[in-house]
Amino acid sequence: MSTFAEFLLAAERDNTRRSYASAVRHFEVEWQGLLPASTESVASYLADHAQTLSNNTLRHRLAALSRWHTDHGFVDPTKAPLIRQVLKGIRAVHPAPEKRALPFEIEQLQLVDAWLANAITQAQVQNKRALELQHLRNRALVLLGFWRGFRSDELIRLKFQNLTLLPGEGLICYLDRSKADRNFDGREFKCPALSRLCPVSAMLAWKNSSGLASGAVFRSIDRWGHIGADPLSANSLIPLLRGLFQNAGLTSAQQYSSHSLRRGFAGWARSSGWDLKDLMEYVGWRDIKSAMRYLESSHAGMQERFEAGLRLQAPADSSKVADTPPLPAVPMVAALIPTSFPLALLRISMSLSLFAKGVGSSKRCLRLIEKACLARHTMRRLNDAGTAYELQIPSPSRQELDDAVYTLLDDMVQIAEANQCFLEVSVHEPATGSYWN
Repeated sequence: MSTFAEFLLAAERDNTRRSYASAVRHFEVEWQGLLPASTESVASYLADHAQTLSNNTLRHRLAALSRWHTDHGFVDPTKAPLIRQVLKGIRAVHPAPEKRALPFEIEQLQLVDAWLANAITQAQVQNKRALELQHLRNRALVLLGFWRGFRSDELIRLKFQNLTLLPGEGLICYLDRSKADRNFDGREFKCPALSRLCPVSAMLAWKNSSGLASGAVFRSIDRWGHIGADPLSANSLIPLLRGLFQNAGLTSAQQYSSHSLRRGFAGWARSSGWDLKDLMEYVGWRDIKSAMRYLESSHAGMQERFEAGLRLQAPADSSKVADTPPLPAVPMVAALIPTSFPLALLRISMSLSLFAKGVGSSKRCLRLIEKACLARHTMRRLNDAGTAYELQIPSPSRQELDDAVYTLLDDMVQIAEANQCFLEVSVHEPATGSYWN
């Protein structure tokens, strides 16, 4: 093969080449269409498959036919106005919501990681080498896939020689290509070490136990503990993850895919107060429309915004609705349902500092903590510096108060870490002398 032919072949991804060839074969062999095709025949092809193929698949078939005609020097029939009108009509007659993978949220990540940690320990005790290696690999794959928001093709392209692991600090991995890197420029991806659910420690454990120093990071492992030479295939990731999630006790495990990790991280970052621009840069989105598909509002977040607006709205004047017929009685034992709880008066002392100079903004981080964490508890600032606050938290019992305070502290710490800030915080209840740190 000549040198320029090799370069031409390398300029196009193998998956793209195979999928385009399959689409053209479907048109020419299975549908028995003639190539080069006329605009009318392409329109008829679309109409014949409007009920059986999704809109995305139809557009992919058009892209393949367009490439075939361009490569062979023929007029491209897919660019005619007739084709656009037919596609528009298909969308109108056969509307279908886009199918998306279920997001793998932080709660599911904690559950799966705890299961994997226990499974690794059991495998070591029972001297089951193959299971130990599989669980170590899977733990590294899930944690890195989540915290880096990696696509499946990015995970399987990782190589040990392009991976730098810094214990207690973070990791840096280089990818020569990815879906968003159309020009094969390559890019470095960084991920910090974390106090829990840490991808860096998981990757170190997998690397040390496997003994691998080069080649693909994530590979197949047979029942005897032999590690394959080639990377996992992109098609194998979905059944691998679904099987893992099912074993860990997740409900609806079959609704997850490799893309669930990316969606889950995006949702976590959004709820933690990440700036959209920073999130797009970290994950690798260039188009804001792509980002917004991942950052759709959750039902809980939407309900909270509505309820916040209702709390600001003054209740209706009872004198103006005196003539309104009374509502029918609700058949329930209202006396057994508490309508209010005692409020615990708490004081918070806190300080924020940046991990490194010139990285992040402590003022912005403080605003996010106030808005996302403190404002929901009738926040009152005790000084202008933003280091002392007074809160009121419902206290049905001491256990529930403890849970509420520790949830508040966890939320504050997550926002601080996401904004490259170190948070020192203490909560004090003057009435009882209790402290939480």
